[in-house]
Amino acid sequence: MPEFLSRQAKNSLSVAANTNMKNVVSLTAEKIGKEISTYGYGKAEQEKLSEILKFIKNDMNKGIADDVKANMEKESLAVLVDSIILSHLQDKQQFTDLLQDRSRKDKLLAIFKDLGSTALQPFYADLSWQNKLNSSISSVITRVQSENKDTSAILTAIQDIHIGSLIEEATSTVLSLSNKFFSNLHDDLNQFKKENGLAEKVNQNELLASQTEMLKEFKSDLADTISALLADDLGNVFQKKFSTHIVSLAQNRVNGIVCDYVTAGLKSYRTEENLRAGQNNSFIKDMSVDPNSQFVKEPEKHSQLHAEKIRESKTPGTILDIRILSETLGLKVVIQTEDRHGKRVIMQELNPGTKPASETVTLIYRPKSDQYPDGHYDVLINNQTVSVNKDKSCLFYALAKGLKPEASEGDIASEADHLRSVEANVLLKHPGQWEPFIKRKEWTETIRGGDWYMAEGAAREKKMRRNKIRETKKVLTEHIVQVKPYKELRKEAKNKPGIGQFMNADHQLPVSSIHKALDLNQNSKLAKAMFGTSASPLDENLVQKIYSDHGPGLPTLYVPSEICRQYSSTKSKKIRELLTEAINRDDIVATFKLTILGAMPRFMQDNSRGFNNFQNTEMSRTRLKVFQDSFPEHSKELVNAWFRVLEDNSDLMKPEIKEEMITWIDQKTYDDLNDPYRNKVINPLQ
Repeated sequence: MPEFLSRQAKNSLSVAANTNMKNVVSLTAEKIGKEISTYGYGKAEQEKLSEILKFIKNDMNKGIADDVKANMEKESLAVLVDSIILSHLQDKQQFTDLLQDRSRKDKLLAIFKDLGSTALQPFYADLSWQNKLNSSISSVITRVQSENKDTSAILTAIQDIHIGSLIEEATSTVLSLSNKFFSNLHDDLNQFKKENGLAEKVNQNELLASQTEMLKEFKSDLADTISALLADDLGNVFQKKFSTHIVSLAQNRVNGIVCDYVTAGLKSYRTEENLRAGQNNSFIKDMSVDPNSQFVKEPEKHSQLHAEKIRESKTPGTILDIRILSETLGLKVVIQTEDRHGKRVIMQELNPGTKPASETVTLIYRPKSDQYPDGHYDVLINNQTVSVNKDKSCLFYALAKGLKPEASEGDIASEADHLRSVEANVLLKHPGQWEPFIKRKEWTETIRGGDWYMAEGAAREKKMRRNKIRETKKVLTEHIVQVKPYKELRKEAKNKPGIGQFMNADHQLPVSSIHKALDLNQNSKLAKAMFGTSASPLDENLVQKIYSDHGPGLPTLYVPSEICRQYSSTKSKKIRELLTEAINRDDIVATFKLTILGAMPRFMQDNSRGFNNFQNTEMSRTRLKVFQDSFPEHSKELVNAWFRVLEDNSDLMKPEIKEEMITWIDQKTYDDLNDPYRNKVINPLQ
């Protein structure tokens, strides 16, 4: 686990990685061990599984033995078997030696067993019966799983209640192959007889009564041999499939437990999003620039918007801007920061990829604080830190000072403006080269905490304040019904240290769907209304604000992070596309019904596919219970919040539409199997 996480962290959490690794190991290893013992698959479970399989095999043998005996007594097969046995005799005097001598008898039985194995071979390639068996086993285990939480309890329930179903399924599946097997065996016995030129040298009607009894006993042993062959070979197929289901079930539960504890144990704020932001940051820093890259469809959009923004002195610089200037000017930029002992450590190094570096500038980054709300850049000259007394433009001033250390303040100001112009001109001249980098920046900015990576280049994590809010049922209940604008919940979170460890301020519907709808159709009334603009054509300044601010005034609800990660709209790109299409059509009913359905964990819509149902831990069950109890209330509050956003657009959010939505929620139509919107959401779940 530490090795895996350290690889992930290397490109994202950087300086925080060591702290995180120690924290994960110390806080989660013991808990994970205990949980795996409870929910996993160990020695006790292995013993229970063995007992179940042994019991099933014994019962299978009885059913198979009766079937084999009946088939062996059928005339066509019985005559052929007698013929092969009697062909091994020279005369009646050898009868006793052949059928009672253990060694000779075993050799004769081995012939039939080998031919039986040959007759079985086609069944291993035939998947139809195996798939049927697999489906039967799965249906039994699914029934048991819905009533029991851990692997041991599931096995116990199978032993006590469902063993009969499994025996019946296993036996009936094997017996369904019976006719085909004995047909194959008959053909193989005939072929064996012809190839070896076998002919009876003793007639059966010449046998004495004692010899006839010996022949009957041998054929009984032969039936047992064939029964054991079928039970062992086809029974093994059943055992493997059944064992695989049980082990897979335990593994999935353990994987979920490990994931939950690792996520909770990491100190980083919103770990999964931080890792994603770090990956985007690594892309911006390290990905090579393709000088021949050209975008056919609207290549200028993202690059042009960033070019226009970066000319403004109020736009702060980020690692993206450093990368563009590094590539354009042939400049190596080293970013350092100070550790807790005041020692400078390297955070990032950016090198041009298309030309050799002609100069090196070293910047000193100051993390966000009360003094530096957006973070701050100074510059290192002759191994001495030179302060830059600028706020939003500190990055460009620091670069200018590093390039011209002897210049006057007026010249530095001019050079800083020149650097902004150089970047803007490059973006406008070669938009295709930088489009993917700017998209990564935008994706990172949509991740809460992502701005930290953009400014700091994945630097140190700020220490969480003391007296953190602890997760309890009471705290969950107090916060889960809150539906407020994103900016308000973010502001509140600053005064509630620790709440971000277990609660997520989640936009519903996803802001990305509104963005995309506006990209596809700038005449969409609903998309424009959602962003509070009605200008047509759209005001470019408003468009820039839409992309940069990530919907600060849009409705957001507090939801447990674990549940939010299992939302249908979080997990399925197709559902977000359905929302985009609904907005595009200005279909407000479809938009909000899909929004409510998308803000449900997947298992609540389809519990047959093994989606996380939050039964792994007591806290998971508590989160789910609080969420489910509040679902109708916070869904109605979400509709009311959007009504307030859209109330100035009377042709969109009409009172009757609001009433329709409230009734739809009150009647819990979102759970109705016949609801067309529910089916639209279920179909693309994966």
